[in-house]
Order: sequence, then structure tokens, then C-alpha cells
Amino acid sequence: MLRAFRFLLRSAPVLAFAMLGSGGALSGWATRIAPLYAMPNQKSAALLTLPARIPLEVQACFAMWCQVKVGTRSGWLVRAAVNVPGGCSALVPLGLKNLWSGEGAYSVTRDANRNGRACDQTEYLQSAGRR
Repeated sequence: MLRAFRFLLRSAPVLAFAMLGSGGALSGWATRIAPLYAMPNQKSAALLTLPARIPLEVQACFAMWCQVKVGTRSGWLVRAAVNVPGGCSALVPLGLKNLWSGEGAYSVTRDANRNGRACDQTEYLQSAGRR
């Protein structure tokens, strides 16, 4: 069952988001000018272009995309353009994990082992007090 759920999260973010619901949303912001898409695909309709630093509600994130809400509009934003406050214990349950240095949510304070990947398993366990 767990293996099937992981497959869903990797391959079908829309379906997985619908199954998970939006109970764990966090306030965040866009780190750069970026389009808000109707679907997690750059070929889908761009609903609007978000300015940098616009506040948004981050509902769930996956490998490449985050489901967000801006005012009354919901859509998909590339994960590299999203940031939220807090440590890895807040980011990982949302899906913001294994953040590379070019992503908006990456910071050296979230990359304790300085391997260029923030909120990987080591940092998450440290921030959650499980190490």
C-alpha cells in the first residue's frame, strides 16, 4: 500500500493532492516572477503571472510543482519559485524536501550538513528532534 501511494505522489500530483486534501497548507511567497498554471504542466494554460514576493498559500508540493492558492485563485507553481518560513520540520510534510541550491526554498540554514541539498532526510530528522 505504501509503495502504491509513493508511486501516486511521484507520477500523479493532481490525483495525490486530491487524496491528501489541503489540511497542512502554509503561508509562503513566490521567490521570482512566475506563471501560475491550471495544471502541473508548463503546456497547460497559464492563469496569471505572479510577481516576486507575492504572498500565497502553499497547499502541497511534489518533485517539480506546488499546488498554491493566491487570493481566490488556485493553481500550480513551479517548485523552484516557492518559499515558506520555518525549518525542515515544517517544509518536509508539505512536500518541500531535498531542496537544491537553485530552488527558492533552499537556504544554508536548512542545509546543516552543507551537501547542497536542504531538508534531506538528515536535516529533517535533526529538525524534528529524531536524531
